[in-house]
Amino acid sequence: MAINPFSGIIDANFKTIFNNAISSMLDSTACTVACTLKYGVTKYDSCSNCIYDPIGKKSSNRFINGGSIPFPFGTICPLCNGAGRRPVESSEVVHLMVIFDPKEFMDIGTINSPDGLIQTMAKKEMTPKLQRANQIVVSNDISGFFSHTYQRVAEPTPIGLGNNEFVLCMWKRI
Repeated sequence: MAINPFSGIIDANFKTIFNNAISSMLDSTACTVACTLKYGVTKYDSCSNCIYDPIGKKSSNRFINGGSIPFPFGTICPLCNGAGRRPVESSEVVHLMVIFDPKEFMDIGTINSPDGLIQTMAKKEMTPKLQRANQIVVSNDISGFFSHTYQRVAEPTPIGLGNNEFVLCMWKRI
């Protein structure tokens, strides 16, 4: 019976070195890019153009002094279309490691890698934000030229060397 020459080399010290190396790559000044996570509509603000009717839970369709778009009495507020509230989309800028080339993806199971997919990697503390996000705009610094907007296609997947300190997430170009 042959003895495996590699047995015992992956110990706690090796795992610590691995985690430290990957963590340093995920720092905001290392191998990451600024990305905007878009959470969609998370709240509604009162319309700044009309008076809200709390009983009917909609616009009273009366212009409020100081509003931005005057409208005649008896017509629908052109800013909120009579809803009395306007949806507010929330977003947040985070730093993620982005892998554009499917040949470089880390294997997370049986996912086909057609064109238009990217993979992001982050520390596990980012998991709730990635789960809430429905879209991501990658590389904010080049957004003046073109927009890399993607939709999340899979739940964040924990990865690591025995302790799952990091998460991978797959996104599809929209």
